[in-house]
Amino acid sequence: MRLLTALLFALPALLHAQAGLPSLRLSPGARPAAMADLSAALMGPDAANPAALALDGSRAYAFSHNAWIKGIDQEHAHLVYKRTHSIWALRAQVWQADGLERRTGPSSEPLGEFGVYDISTGIAYARQLQNGLRLGGQLKLVRQSISTAVASGWAADLGLLRALGPHLSIGAALLNVGRMNKLERTATPLPTEGRAGLVYSGIQRLHIGLEAQKARDSDLSLHIGSQYQANKRLALRLGYQTSENRHISAGLGLLVGIWTVDYAYIPFGSGLGEAHRLSLRLDVGRTSP
Repeated sequence: MRLLTALLFALPALLHAQAGLPSLRLSPGARPAAMADLSAALMGPDAANPAALALDGSRAYAFSHNAWIKGIDQEHAHLVYKRTHSIWALRAQVWQADGLERRTGPSSEPLGEFGVYDISTGIAYARQLQNGLRLGGQLKLVRQSISTAVASGWAADLGLLRALGPHLSIGAALLNVGRMNKLERTATPLPTEGRAGLVYSGIQRLHIGLEAQKARDSDLSLHIGSQYQANKRLALRLGYQTSENRHISAGLGLLVGIWTVDYAYIPFGSGLGEAHRLSLRLDVGRTSP
């Protein structure tokens, strides 16, 4: 618990400047996205908290497509490998928005079009220690491109997870700590954020999670998510969060042999539209139900 306390006290010094690169805050997969973006204590190969990386088999290969609002697309790819007391993961994501109109001032016609691209690649590591404690970290290389301007940098994620009993886990993560080079004249601050929460699985077929998230230049948001295992192959998910313009989320998971298909639906307020997430994962070494 000392590590958890130190992680939480580190937040105020890091969350003070206006942030960019919102792609780094989005869930790596459809499963957590359907459960209100739970991440601090939700275990799995798509965990945002590196300490929560977990596998049922020996390896997992995963791909996720995110059809975000306003024509924004995002792709995630994961390779996760489990050893006796540790888990390694290689990850990559591409976030893009094309066809944006370029203007230098008020005009009836744009001067042309441009695109915005964010790319990150990283390696994550989680290790099981004594007394139910897990520690994890991730190092990412980040590249940002807006029209012809390009910047690069690095970011790190740190996390811990502790089992408080057979059905209760508590976790905390400090995400996207790092820096970017200047994009023309100004460097873009990374969306550094802290997340802390717990997951309870003591109710038959039901997982419930509660989490608090605070990101740079954003208000504190509360997240509650649940998963109901309808049968061995079908899981139903629901979430609610207090984030601006985003509240309800829902989705499902379907298990077919060693394949898992996850889907998430996220409606937005203020006329922004809706987002759809789809993830496909192959688990090598997992026993089929």
